[in-house]
Amino acid sequence: MLLGKEELFISKLLKQWSKVGILVSIGLLFAGALIWAGHTFEKRHSKNGNYNMSAIPTIMMHGWSSSLRAEDPLIKTAADNRIITEEVVIHVTKANKLKVQGKLTGKKNNPIILVQFDNNRVGEFRYARGLHRIVKYLQKEYDLEKFNVIGHSMGSYAWAYYALRWGADPALPQLNKMVLLAGPYDGILNKGHANQPTNGELAGLWDDSPRANTLGKNGKPKIIHDEYKVLLKRRDDFPKNARVLNIYGDLEDGTDSDGLVSVPSARSLRYLVEKRAKSYEEYKVEGQQGQHSNLHIDNEEVSKEITNYLWKK
Repeated sequence: MLLGKEELFISKLLKQWSKVGILVSIGLLFAGALIWAGHTFEKRHSKNGNYNMSAIPTIMMHGWSSSLRAEDPLIKTAADNRIITEEVVIHVTKANKLKVQGKLTGKKNNPIILVQFDNNRVGEFRYARGLHRIVKYLQKEYDLEKFNVIGHSMGSYAWAYYALRWGADPALPQLNKMVLLAGPYDGILNKGHANQPTNGELAGLWDDSPRANTLGKNGKPKIIHDEYKVLLKRRDDFPKNARVLNIYGDLEDGTDSDGLVSVPSARSLRYLVEKRAKSYEEYKVEGQQGQHSNLHIDNEEVSKEITNYLWKK
């Protein structure tokens, strides 16, 4: 049987060992956390290492009767991988004023500028004039020299018109890369939708029919609608420094369309820009993922294509 002093000594020794064990455990957990964090950072850094990081902003423009909420899904891949940073939101108010939230920091974080027309049914030419004002504002405020653009539907037409009207102006910032989705350059299918205007000048834009049009070998459409004529007049003014990616959808249901814009209408962009653009590429999205609205709503295929085109090394 142990004496009292020996029991006390052993008890103290056991307590010391217990404390050492706890400290060792904490140390191991901390070391494990550091290793995990380092692995996560290295993994994320290796992903970012495949992409160019610059201070060139990308301006995003929504379509008819839409909003900036429709723009976010297009850059989901880039956002998830921390390739871009949303820095600025610009509203064009119903009073035609610019309401700006946030600012460009000048950091090499691929800044994104989201544009919202509060009156989102003013049409493609009002859209384009608004974009022109925004570019001039950014030039004045931040000495902007170069920018990328993303547009969907009527927002694509607006950017195409902007490029043909002002893109080659040496007094303005240079267009760098353009990603244009589902642009109705030569007509919109007349589907009788609830948000489709039935009178006024804009009603004439819904003037196309499924399988009515075709493209020649050079990309020129057989049927030239009025909205295409406007662009065609400025074909020789497209900026030579701009690169263009034209993304379009085909439901492959016999309509030769994405459900709202025919394939010939979307692809007629080629004839307008190819001979002067620094480069011109097309990307076709097939099936339901190629439906007009689905092109920009949670479409991983499109988001990846945009991310790689704009920022991949």
